[in-house]
Amino acid sequence: MGLPFIGGGKKKEANVKTDVETYTEYEDRLIEYLTSPSTIDIHKADIQITKYHQVICAINYPRVVDPGWLTRLIQMNLDFDLSIHISPYKKTTTIKLLESELKKQKTDLYALEMEGKIVPQSLLQQHQDTMDLLQVIQAGYEKMFDISLYLDAKAYNKDDLDRVSKQIRDTMNSIMIIPKVPAYQMYQGLQSVLPLGADKLEVTQNITSTAVAACFPFAITSLEQHATGILIGFNEYNSIPIIIDPFELSNPNILVLGTSGGGKSYSIKLILMREFMEGVSINVIDPQAEYADLIKTFRGDIIRIAPDSDSVINPFDMMDQTYDEKKLSLLAFFRCLLGELTEPQRAILDETIDRTYEEKGISKDPKTWSREPPLLEDLYNEVLPLTKSQKEIIYVPAMAIVNRLKSYVFGPMRFLNQHTKIDLSNRMISFDIKDAPDIGKGTIMFLLLEYVYTQMKKSKTRKILVIDEAWTVLSAGEQAEYILRLVKTCRKFNLGLIMITQDVEDVLVSRAGRAVLTNTATKLLLKQDTSVLDQIVERFHLNEAERRFLQISTMGRALLIAETMHVPIYISASPDEHVIITTRPDEQIAMEQLQKHEVYRPASSDVEREFDMTKPIHRKSDLTDDQITSLNQRGFEEVRTRNLEGNSELFIIRNETDSTDEHFIMQHLILEEVRKYTESGLLHHTRLPDVTFETQTGKMVAIEVEADVGMKKSLDNMAEKLPIMQKYEDYFFVVGNPALKRDYSSKFGDVLTREEVPPRIASYFRLR
Repeated sequence: MGLPFIGGGKKKEANVKTDVETYTEYEDRLIEYLTSPSTIDIHKADIQITKYHQVICAINYPRVVDPGWLTRLIQMNLDFDLSIHISPYKKTTTIKLLESELKKQKTDLYALEMEGKIVPQSLLQQHQDTMDLLQVIQAGYEKMFDISLYLDAKAYNKDDLDRVSKQIRDTMNSIMIIPKVPAYQMYQGLQSVLPLGADKLEVTQNITSTAVAACFPFAITSLEQHATGILIGFNEYNSIPIIIDPFELSNPNILVLGTSGGGKSYSIKLILMREFMEGVSINVIDPQAEYADLIKTFRGDIIRIAPDSDSVINPFDMMDQTYDEKKLSLLAFFRCLLGELTEPQRAILDETIDRTYEEKGISKDPKTWSREPPLLEDLYNEVLPLTKSQKEIIYVPAMAIVNRLKSYVFGPMRFLNQHTKIDLSNRMISFDIKDAPDIGKGTIMFLLLEYVYTQMKKSKTRKILVIDEAWTVLSAGEQAEYILRLVKTCRKFNLGLIMITQDVEDVLVSRAGRAVLTNTATKLLLKQDTSVLDQIVERFHLNEAERRFLQISTMGRALLIAETMHVPIYISASPDEHVIITTRPDEQIAMEQLQKHEVYRPASSDVEREFDMTKPIHRKSDLTDDQITSLNQRGFEEVRTRNLEGNSELFIIRNETDSTDEHFIMQHLILEEVRKYTESGLLHHTRLPDVTFETQTGKMVAIEVEADVGMKKSLDNMAEKLPIMQKYEDYFFVVGNPALKRDYSSKFGDVLTREEVPPRIASYFRLR
């Protein structure tokens, strides 16, 4: 299509500069021409420009308002635009205006009194308000403004327009704003709503600066978004995504409170899955084996702690602690085991623990801490002779300790009476204690928490430790000093604790619970029992709307508290995520049946080979015809590109990212190459580098793939990513265009072609 003819008239002289139209001026007029609507149909109560528009203006406001009182308007999930015009008054003009208004009001009051009529209360209140306003303006505490509020309801047909307009007017009435549709002024109204800065209707109201500030309807929208943040949920009222990074808050801890069936496990599984995809290591203390499917999906390890299991933690293991720290830990452990310790019990344990370690040659000297630690049986043998004492102050507490230790040495808990056997090398681990005896679940959770915490302190990478049924541990002992110390100090080790409990009342009223609340920046309040609702409202300083939300919330609805921000949200998973984290028995059975049909069995072999359809990229040469057909039915496409050896190869992929297919394939091939050496390799589709991994020496390495079309775009992308890449201990770019390596290596550091990637990755894992 040719460009329209613009201009006309007689030909001007070329040497007259003022008559020569510049290209910028021509471009501006051309854009204006191309973007202008072809027709505008103006009616009495609406205007049509493709869509129908009806402008609604506010003609009266409530006398008193709270901050953010217009939030109800923007929370409507409707098609409309909102515009607020604010114009300041000069102070002298304001004072004259108010003095004139006071004279008029006094005249009206005097006339009514002289006629013997009853003075309306509204007129008296108006007079008092005007006097008060004049005083604060003269004192400089307030200023005066004119405000205009317009809403533009939009729809593709008049019936829908009437529906949208009615809902808007009903909402305005509910917050005591009087709405009006300005008949025969729709064109001026639309101009007043468009971002032109022009108030053509001029339906104004004069208000103070405090009232103007309260009119900004941005009290609840979304939380600050970080490059490393994850999607927590969606704003309940306007569906805005809530994206936060717990590690960027004052502390990364999360507390989840809710009744049974409120969706606690579902919500946390979703958070864990998304954090894991961002490179965070995950450990879960799982009393009911609820996280097994999630762990298996991501090829994690499930460590089962039970009488018939090989995995165990020895309470006397030093766990890289000092001698004094270990003694403090053991006393906390025995509070879990015995209940709150009496002074005689504490004295006996303090002395016998020292003797037990001395028998193994372990003392306060750090050189001795690597020796084989004692077992519970060794402590039992140290305490047992004290039960024969003639002194009741020794005999009674010693018998209490021995009687309880019997089950850990000779009874159902004797499997703890052996040395530690646990491997924490995987990035996602669940500790399954479902089959552990109920009598010892509290002590086992304590041991796991202590062991995992001490091991996770060794690395500075981001980590999350989930404690389900957390109050079993947090309520151990009246003071629970040791556990609280962990909660307070985990931030310095880049560790976030996620504590889940339905014992809401205990958390709210106990000292330990209050300390946990103080040291968790993020709280997730799901469906609550009505018996504790008043305590929750008081403890978390909730308003009436938030109380009502918790009172009627259903599964998947929660009140998210992130430091000072309160946001009602609904938690929603994608279909692929839901398949992994659902806990509904009917859905799990259906998925098990589906998985059976997705197992490929070669006709000529007795060996079964599982076909992983969750992978977004497959080499075509590795697939059968049936598998290719199955992938095509699920939206996969065939793409030919070069592999890391530089050879042309066909791939079957499902690229749901914004990147090119070549970029997508190269990213996955590099991750595949990294995983030949380490499971720490991670893929990112955020502002983080495309691939990251940790070397044997603990060095964090970042890889950015640049395979976009066009040299300029590639250079812009690399320049944008360079500051992020430089935060890692080592990094390099991988480019599809060799010219980028040839001409720009000095600017961006290490720039490699795809063929150079395998030997470079291998170099990080060579024995030195």
